[in-house]
Amino acid sequence: MHTLKASKSSRINFLIKLKTGLCAFMFMLISSALKAQNDIATKEALAEKVYLQTDRSNYTLGETIWFKAIVAQAKDNVPSALSGVLHVELIDPFETVVGEKLLDLETGIANNYFDIQNFYSPGTYQLRAYTQWNKNFKSDFIFKSYLSITEDKALNDVVQKIDADDQDTTRFLFKPELIDSTTSSKFDLELAYDDRVKKQVIRKNSSGYFLLEQDFPEGTAWVHMKLITESGKEWSESIPLSQPAIDIQFLPEGGSLIAGINNLIGFKAINEKGKGVAVTGTVYDEANNVITSFKSNKLGMGRIYIFPKPEASYRVELKEPHEDLKLSYSFTDVVEKGSTLSVNEVGNNLAVLINSTQFVNDSVYVEVSSRGLILGEIARKLKAGKQTLMFSKESLPAGIIVFSLKDQNKNPLAERLFFNNLEIEALPIDFKMAKSSYKTGEEANLEFSASGIAQLASASVVVIPKELGNDQNIWNYFMLSSELRGTIEKPSFYFEDTHLVKPDELDNLLLTQGWRGYAFNTALDEEQMNVLPEFALGVEGAVAALFNKDKMKEGVDVSLMVFGEEQSFYTQKTDSLGRFNFLLPPMEGRRVRAVLQTKNDAGKNRNYTLSLAEANKPKIQYDRTQAFFKQNNLQSKVFQQSESEGASDSFFDYDPEVNQLDEVVISNYELTPQRQKVMDTYGKPDVVIDGRELESKENEYNRGLYGVLLQSFGDKISFQMYQDSTGVRYQKAVVTGGMETIVLVDGIPVLDDAYQFLPNLPPSEVKSVEILDGITKNFMPLYRRVYPFKDTQSTPIQGCILAIYTYSGNGLYTATKSKGILKTSIPVFAPTKEFYIPKYQPEKSALGPGDNSVSLYWNPDLKLKDKEVISLNIQNNEIPGTKTVRIEVIATNGRIGYKNIDYEVKD
Repeated sequence: MHTLKASKSSRINFLIKLKTGLCAFMFMLISSALKAQNDIATKEALAEKVYLQTDRSNYTLGETIWFKAIVAQAKDNVPSALSGVLHVELIDPFETVVGEKLLDLETGIANNYFDIQNFYSPGTYQLRAYTQWNKNFKSDFIFKSYLSITEDKALNDVVQKIDADDQDTTRFLFKPELIDSTTSSKFDLELAYDDRVKKQVIRKNSSGYFLLEQDFPEGTAWVHMKLITESGKEWSESIPLSQPAIDIQFLPEGGSLIAGINNLIGFKAINEKGKGVAVTGTVYDEANNVITSFKSNKLGMGRIYIFPKPEASYRVELKEPHEDLKLSYSFTDVVEKGSTLSVNEVGNNLAVLINSTQFVNDSVYVEVSSRGLILGEIARKLKAGKQTLMFSKESLPAGIIVFSLKDQNKNPLAERLFFNNLEIEALPIDFKMAKSSYKTGEEANLEFSASGIAQLASASVVVIPKELGNDQNIWNYFMLSSELRGTIEKPSFYFEDTHLVKPDELDNLLLTQGWRGYAFNTALDEEQMNVLPEFALGVEGAVAALFNKDKMKEGVDVSLMVFGEEQSFYTQKTDSLGRFNFLLPPMEGRRVRAVLQTKNDAGKNRNYTLSLAEANKPKIQYDRTQAFFKQNNLQSKVFQQSESEGASDSFFDYDPEVNQLDEVVISNYELTPQRQKVMDTYGKPDVVIDGRELESKENEYNRGLYGVLLQSFGDKISFQMYQDSTGVRYQKAVVTGGMETIVLVDGIPVLDDAYQFLPNLPPSEVKSVEILDGITKNFMPLYRRVYPFKDTQSTPIQGCILAIYTYSGNGLYTATKSKGILKTSIPVFAPTKEFYIPKYQPEKSALGPGDNSVSLYWNPDLKLKDKEVISLNIQNNEIPGTKTVRIEVIATNGRIGYKNIDYEVKD
């Protein structure tokens, strides 16, 4: 019997050590020490897991997404003390970030919210979160989940995919009047597929229908559409283009299908949407003899056993779910010699069986690891190619364990993942409710406590309608989903709370998705970790010589002034590479103004090249199989009617010339990428002022861009004085006519707190100034982006844009030049708000305004001590049905608790 325990001393406290050192030298020193540790198998052991718990998975426009964030050490699920900042983003189906927050992590814990604006397009949105430190680990440790956002009324058939005579052409029928009753003769359409985006105008044909015929490249599986009406209303929808199909893979235990021994093979079947699908089928050999039959579970997974012959070939035929369609697949190739590694649960022990036709009486090694940490390595000599090792389950950590078979030279031969189920590892939650059924509007009382908490734990409680619950929870995420690549379909299928109820089905998952999808697999010294952790808010950048941006300046005095609620001042010298990095105290809001200044040794301002580090966001990876879609692959009733009537202006009298982009012709106008972006998004300019003309108008009486515009082009634009919340006065541009005016610099919206920097833009740096007068296209989302904290009800649907293009082409701050000075604004932590629950008043027919119209209760920040009883009062609303209480707990030592309880609400 083998007992393996990783000693506490061997599990190095890297994360806390790193936080005490703020310089690159300390970072490199610790990294070198890490490589010397022989219990760290993979680089990913040093990563941080990120988990977001949302109150539910479905929302409507105007509601709030409440979420709690947990950042934990990947190696042991202990809340992380390393990162102090978490980046959270809400991404629409067109892969545009529509909301972003910086969260102030307190020992790995934070909570916040996103308000769903009324101008958001309905569809499936991605919620993602990451720390700067996790950029060292590719995309494996970037949290992603998907939320459905719909209108408050169901809309059907806005887009229909309909049959076409030509199989290479796809036809669509649009009904934009369902989302905008003011739609007249045209609307804008964006098509996204195969990493490309096309934009065009769809016009009503002679029969009064909006039609599109489109040829897609072969193999295109999905197309995502965004309809934008002339009044600015939007609708998004993802539609599968492929016909119903099934893909099935057979994956041998250990990695290879080996001749001459009995092989366990896991299989998984998925449909054209990437979802598991139940199948039944048969395996045949080359002589059409039946070898075995199989049947999957509802998620398309199962297992078979085969004793293959050398050089044999096999094929698979599926009988279900398409009985009328014969589906045949090739099978995994047979290898003549190899080794397998099997793991079976025997009481409180795990039996690891080695079977090899490659080695007979040789010595082999079995390495045991968990979350990138080596727990031990055992050498054994094979006897006639076989050997069995026994391990006590309690000597191994709970969760996914990796058993790796190696030859005597430590070359890998086979690998097997196994879920070690230890009930004692979970935090038991004791829950009591006064009764199981309540009336609408009645208050429900509940109590809960958790035992086994060593010091302190963080808990959250949410109460929602049962049908809106998330399939993912804190337990199945930290113990399963976070350690396997790809999306785990229905992770709660395997567990009831923290109890493993389908061990065989979970083993099938590890045989298939875990076969090539384990997240902890990069050697520690294989790749450098070049991104430092983000301990706090900060400003970092570099100083270079004025006329040589590659010549970095060491020892330059850099001062930073921050204009938050209180003005703060910081100074430091650049390092040997010309870099500076200011760490700031916590501040809340959206952005605050800041000014950086450089001086030489004599204390005089020097006009060095001063640049800020770019915020390098991870590439957006949107899983189209998660998107909301409808497949209307049918003959339209309208089409059938028009066919029977034999009308000459048929429903399908499709004229491709009808749906073309509006042509824009401006003489001597260079269509740069920035101008193209603005034109595609908002429309063509009505006024274009050349930058050379602006520069020629500047004199000692009207310096700065706004001064020149006011003096020489006052008939087209005026300026009004405003004062922000900090008392700073600034000029705001207003296009003649008085409508709300938004400023873009090189296509980048200027946020409200940066308007003060616009008046003094040097005309010599401006290539052109352009006015877009009275636009409606995309103006509402642009306004909300610039003014995120204004009342959404006051958002104008129409306005103007002042588009400024600079020679640098990189936005406002690269165009602002002062001697040794850089003006900027920096993001700060997002403020939180409380979940508001109104008191129920029986005499009224409805609840007062509050947040619990759907989600009844949300509290993400409960502090728990061992066996401490927490009492909560839940205000039920007027909606009857089954309600679900979800309690999630994580302790400071990484132990996790989860409880899910239902109760009824009746009229």
